[in-house]
Amino acid sequence: MEKVTIIIPVYNSEKYIGRCLDSVISQSYTDFKILVVNDGSKDNSQQIINEYKSRYPEKIISIEQENKGVAVTRNESIKKAMGKYIMFIDNDDFIDKDYIKTYISTIEEGDYDAVIGGYRRPDENGKIVRTLPLKESEWAKFMIMTPWAKIFKKQYLIDNDIEFLKNNIGEDIYFNLKAMLLSKKIKVIEYIGYNWLFNTTSVSNTKQKNIQNLQVYELLNSCYDMLKEEKLLDKNYEILKTHFTRYIIWLLSFSTKGLSYEIISKEYDNLFKWLEERFPDYKKNKMISYTKPYGEVFNIRFLVKSFMIAHNLHLGKILTYVYSKI
Repeated sequence: MEKVTIIIPVYNSEKYIGRCLDSVISQSYTDFKILVVNDGSKDNSQQIINEYKSRYPEKIISIEQENKGVAVTRNESIKKAMGKYIMFIDNDDFIDKDYIKTYISTIEEGDYDAVIGGYRRPDENGKIVRTLPLKESEWAKFMIMTPWAKIFKKQYLIDNDIEFLKNNIGEDIYFNLKAMLLSKKIKVIEYIGYNWLFNTTSVSNTKQKNIQNLQVYELLNSCYDMLKEEKLLDKNYEILKTHFTRYIIWLLSFSTKGLSYEIISKEYDNLFKWLEERFPDYKKNKMISYTKPYGEVFNIRFLVKSFMIAHNLHLGKILTYVYSKI
């Protein structure tokens, strides 16, 4: 049995899935299987997967299914994974040659439940538009709320029922909050080996721009209720207060493009009402400043702190509306 299972959900990725699979096949570390799940693609993704399966039958397990969505696909794949460790890759991304080797050596060295690292963002032309290294800190666990750029012990996920939320936004936020907080054996590394494609036509750059189409409160309530049920809320109160404040600011900043002031005002009030009901002291947050949280990139610290200053001055709606027009 191979030690690592690489889970790759695929949906309409004929343009990129070949490069993704090539980057895994060419790894310097070889003790792995690739679980490729075609989640109801309408293009030629399955034909490409079949070609790779025929060339590398000892490495690739291929599953073709009706569309279930990425959350269900990942949850089912965790249970089907054969190895001791699990890694996730999105179908249009790719990894450096030493990616698996770096993560597996770290998680085994410290017997960790999970290891997390950074990423770089190339665009379709190969230009790097962003690089995000992580500094070892508690906040680093909340900077990249994705399942990739990480490795997990399979049994840790299974034993703690750590799953993705079936939702049209933030399914991986729910997963990561639980995964990062339930264990003290989480290791942060400064290594960058994951390449997250900046694809201008992807879901993250299109659908998420309209907050009205998103199951925002299903996500927020599910995360909050889970944290309370797992008794993770009180002992992580300050960092979770910061996380939810930051996420609400992100929603207002990047999911209101083209909306009217009336709609933005309504969404703004509803989101901050949700925050205030659960974190009554959210305006008093020492972790939100131009120098904190430690390890966070400056432009994000600047955005969050400036937004909160505007919010406290009752100028947040105007700032959001102006930003939505940029």
